[in-house]
Amino acid sequence: MKNRLTLPVLFIAGLLMATGCNSGEKTKPTSASQEPEKAKAPVELTMVPYYLSLSDEDFDEFIVKPVRAKYPHITMKLDRTEPEKLAAANIVPDLFYTANSRYSTFVDMDIPYDMKEEIKASKLDMNKFAKPNIDWVKELGSKGEVYGLPFDINQYALFYNKDLFDKRGVPYPKDGLTWDELLELSKKLTYQDGSVQYRGLVVNTPEQLARIRSIAFVDPQTNKALIDNPANKAVLELIQGFYQVPGMIVNNEFPMKTADFVKDGTVAMTLNWITDLATSIGKNNPNMNFDLVGAPAFKDLPNTTIDGGPKMIGISKTSKHKDDAFKVLQLLVSPEVQSVINRKGRLTALADENIRKDFASDLPILKGKNVQAALKVKQAKMAPSNPYTAIVVSKFNGVAKDLALRTKDINTILREVQEASDKAIQDELNKKSK
Repeated sequence: MKNRLTLPVLFIAGLLMATGCNSGEKTKPTSASQEPEKAKAPVELTMVPYYLSLSDEDFDEFIVKPVRAKYPHITMKLDRTEPEKLAAANIVPDLFYTANSRYSTFVDMDIPYDMKEEIKASKLDMNKFAKPNIDWVKELGSKGEVYGLPFDINQYALFYNKDLFDKRGVPYPKDGLTWDELLELSKKLTYQDGSVQYRGLVVNTPEQLARIRSIAFVDPQTNKALIDNPANKAVLELIQGFYQVPGMIVNNEFPMKTADFVKDGTVAMTLNWITDLATSIGKNNPNMNFDLVGAPAFKDLPNTTIDGGPKMIGISKTSKHKDDAFKVLQLLVSPEVQSVINRKGRLTALADENIRKDFASDLPILKGKNVQAALKVKQAKMAPSNPYTAIVVSKFNGVAKDLALRTKDINTILREVQEASDKAIQDELNKKSK
């Protein structure tokens, strides 16, 4: 998300007022996260974000300002250097902020620190985090270790262009849509008008649809890919069904031209993360007449969409300031900070409905939109973490052209992706054994 975000003045003021007095009487702090810290020696904590969006504005408003207000002795620093390059230079950050799909990068470098003792001592309630995302975080430790805490999560939704529906005389989509119904809707909205080709829905990647069913991509016991199977075949058949809609593929062109939902105005619907797409609309097409509904679901898996992928913050083993780093982490997952990031468009990692009900309420582009209904679609459980998932996913998503142009049958595609993935994994294993 690239939107500029502003931390409310009242939040910072509330933290600062806890240090002062009123008419000579001591003021009691309203919560542990608001209690001021006594003066300490200055400390600089470095955070490395990896494979996720964290603008300089986000970092300043969501992390620097609340930390400065609560812990004046701590200075937060952002380092965007690739983790591998930092490791090569023998530089390790104090904190890492990573997408779930790239957590294994830090594991390979032996960076994550087990925080279970700090969590126990601080009485941090792990049950306050939203499921199923916190379950995935807990599963990273086979013996109860805790290597990070979710800071924010994503939520999928189906966005639609009202003008294109009106132009075609098609009723707007409703919450509770199935994938089969979405395909039929896409057919009605894919047509040519003069020289302009309109499309109903440009379908998502194989990985994204597979994740709705919590499909694992790598066998943790054998380190072999899990691609050539009936579950993934069904996923590719569904995707190909969208590509086969007459008018979807024109003159064998792929990727499709003029098929951007936001910029081209010729695509009626798209599935995306709520805040990411809303931010893009606000930046590139602010007058777009759109709304959203909950993401579609499979008939046999109702009211379920892709996992939200917890964006997790962890502490480095080699940090010289683990105590301060944990205090920062505690603050960032406190209701006070989570309320702010939630209103500004980063869905809270907490299960607190009093916070979730205000999701994106400070984003003008989503005022009056069907946001809360979209949040009611449950997120699928995430498949267990595996260091080779990214390798397999890259190859699995690379089959889109063959599916769209039908240059290979689905059985052949699955077999070739399986073989290529197994070879790539083995190559990585061989590198590590040297």
